[in-house]
Amino acid sequence: FVGRHLTSALAATGHTVVRGIRKPSQPDDIKVDFCKDTTKEAWLPKLAGIDIVINAVGVLRDSANQPMKLLLEQTPIALFSACKEAGVKRIVQVSALGIDKGIETPYFQYRRAPEAFLNALPEDMRFLIVRPSVIYGEDGASAKLFRLLAGLPLHTLAAGGKQRLQPVHIDDICEAVNRWLANNAAQSQTVTCVGQEATDMRGMLDSYRQQLGHSEAIHLSIPGFLIGLSTRIGDSIPASPLCSDTLTMLNAGNTGDSRLFSQLLGRQPKSYRTFIKSDSADTNR
Repeated sequence: FVGRHLTSALAATGHTVVRGIRKPSQPDDIKVDFCKDTTKEAWLPKLAGIDIVINAVGVLRDSANQPMKLLLEQTPIALFSACKEAGVKRIVQVSALGIDKGIETPYFQYRRAPEAFLNALPEDMRFLIVRPSVIYGEDGASAKLFRLLAGLPLHTLAAGGKQRLQPVHIDDICEAVNRWLANNAAQSQTVTCVGQEATDMRGMLDSYRQQLGHSEAIHLSIPGFLIGLSTRIGDSIPASPLCSDTLTMLNAGNTGDSRLFSQLLGRQPKSYRTFIKSDSADTNR
């Protein structure tokens, strides 16, 4: 999802984008597999002629087919190590908001290691680490789920939906990356990518519902013990986005200071209050 949008945005501004994917379908595509290309040596031949590397690979749950340690830690570090040897001078790493809060979930632990590696690179290798909150994009899986939930007349909310978050639009992330790459003097930086204002889960769903043209929903708070039971069940289902770790991260909050992001954009980021309306307007143009 993020990689697809970045590909389109970068191509639109004149970059020649070489996609690294498991099943190449275009002449410029390069075959890569984050589960197999786990060493520097595997990546070196793939980087011939590459000036910029962007890693947007992500996975929220660990499984046999998508081992989190490989996808989030070992392979990205191997890739960045190859970049150093191949002379790639600019790297963009799509990371996650909250990894610096001291929360010791495997997801956050694996996300930290590539960031530490980038921060130890020579100064002539510049990097941009983007740490997004919940990303909204019309075609995104989470956005589709949230719109579906918002459209229901009854909103069942874990602990009343008080979990704090600061949704960010995928277009803003793409524009920020584009602007950083376009600035030859841009230095290495880590940017918290968040929307213009924070809210909670209930407020976000209420806003999405209003933008969809529906009347106010009925709210039902789900007690904590039932949520805990659901997450324990989710722990045994790898495909489930709800598990103990995701609940821990959600309860910790997913908000941040948008000032550096705004500086990179040259404006305020979009507000979650306009996401659906603005996407509908763009589609109808």
